[in-house]
Parts: sequence; structure tokens; C-alpha cells
Amino acid sequence: MNEEIARKQLIDYINQKIQLTQEEQLTVANAYHLHQVKKKDFFLREDTQCKLQGFVVGGTFRVFYTDKKSLEHVLYFAFKDWWVGDIASFYDDNPTKLNAQAMEDSWILVIDREEMEQLFADVPKLERLFRIITQRTLSVLQKRFFLTVSANAEERYEELIKRHAGIEQLVPQHQIASYLGILPESLSRMKKQLMDRKMKKG
Repeated sequence: MNEEIARKQLIDYINQKIQLTQEEQLTVANAYHLHQVKKKDFFLREDTQCKLQGFVVGGTFRVFYTDKKSLEHVLYFAFKDWWVGDIASFYDDNPTKLNAQAMEDSWILVIDREEMEQLFADVPKLERLFRIITQRTLSVLQKRFFLTVSANAEERYEELIKRHAGIEQLVPQHQIASYLGILPESLSRMKKQLMDRKMKKG
């Protein structure tokens, strides 16, 4: 992917939330750098410090953690126009507990903390943008938490499909099962039952 195209994608995303002048757009664009992350490679690994925040311009990432039994638990999938990183680790210098792995060859615009702080000084209105992003992320995580404790696997699956149409063409079934907190074979049975019910209604 061309870096100029990637930066334009970022600016278009930002301008949907806040309005930047031409000078501000140039300042923001120049602060980010394009990286390619090959399929199965990691943008972020647990027990390391998160030194970069990333904006996905192409591809798909899965963000997950590993429990004490070495089982992986998918927290969310990051697609085009999503942000990837660990804010706490990024600002507090603590090791992250998260992993962000590319599920296909992916492209991401990155920025380090020093560049980020300079960007906030040069373009103060960006603080509002990242407040909006933080609020959105918190809202998504809260909704996921409530679904986890109050909804069954079928309801969680339908919510995922509703929110991310076409996800099953991008994400392997066993990863979707991990996200839902069920076994892959349970997901297969559940999808068959849903299909059977739709055909009967049909």
C-alpha cells in the first residue's frame, strides 16, 4: 500500500469526527508511518511494552489474551479504520497483557508516544478526537461485557454478525468460537440450528 493513500485514509477518518485545517492535516499525516504486518505476525505481544499505537488501513487483526492454562481468548477483531494498541501500556510503561496478530497481510499507520504528545501540542483538537475514540471503545467493551454475562452464545453470535456483516469471510470459525467463548464444534451446531430455523420460517 502507498503511504500517501494510507495517510489520506487516516485524514478522511479524522475529518468524519473533527474538522482539520489543511495545515493540521499535513501535520497529522506526517506524524504517522506506514508498516506492513504479514499474516500471523504480531503488532503487539503480551509481556512487552506497547510502544506504538496503530490505525488499521488494510487487513484484519485479532486482539486476544492468553490465560494461565495457555488458552487464547479473543477480545475483538480490528478491521480497516480500527485502532490497535494498549493505552495503559503505551502511557504507563507497563507490559501489556494483550496480543494483536495479523490474520492476513495487513497495513497499519503507527505513532510512538513522543510523536503523539507532540501531535497533541501541535493540533490540540486531536485531544477531542481521542476522547471520542476512548468513549467508543469503552462503549463497545461494556456492551461485550454485558452480552457475556447476560446473553447466550447464540445471541452473542447474532450480535457479532449484525455488527460485522461478512466477518465469517474474513475470520476463521475457530477464532469466532474463541470470541464467543465456545468450542468450534458448538459453533457449527449452533449455525446449523439457526439455518434450520430460518428455512422452516422461510
